[in-house]
Amino acid sequence: MGFNFRKSLKIAPGVRVNLTKKGVSSVSIGPRGAKVNIGKKGTRTTVGAPGTGLSYSSFSPRKTNTSNRQNSTDNSANRMNMSAVPNIPPLPLMPQKTRKVSVLLAIGIFLFPYIFAWFTLREGHSKTARYVSFGWLLFLVFMGMQKN
Repeated sequence: MGFNFRKSLKIAPGVRVNLTKKGVSSVSIGPRGAKVNIGKKGTRTTVGAPGTGLSYSSFSPRKTNTSNRQNSTDNSANRMNMSAVPNIPPLPLMPQKTRKVSVLLAIGIFLFPYIFAWFTLREGHSKTARYVSFGWLLFLVFMGMQKN
């Protein structure tokens, strides 16, 4: 069993620093429902609807300087009086196959407006909020129907 240490410190509203036993592991910036987490391996962006458990997350790996690494291997091969391994061109990419839309996804897309309506028609929402939400839903549906 190993020793593990992790601590999250709130620096300011919407700013957190995550600490581990090796030091600062990442910095999280953003309000509840929309965060950007910057760490040593890359940047993770998360957007969600607070209180629902639904969120979308994307990860962008940190760019590494491959030219410096290649130069260092070439230099070490020259110092040892050996020839470097020749660069082999990458294999051509496999053609991407199109996937059929699953039945569950189609059912989810079909039921989305009804679920949305159920949430907005509950008590506690004003008429203005309902009109704005339905207008936004219609806008999203029409934008989704547009051909690229």
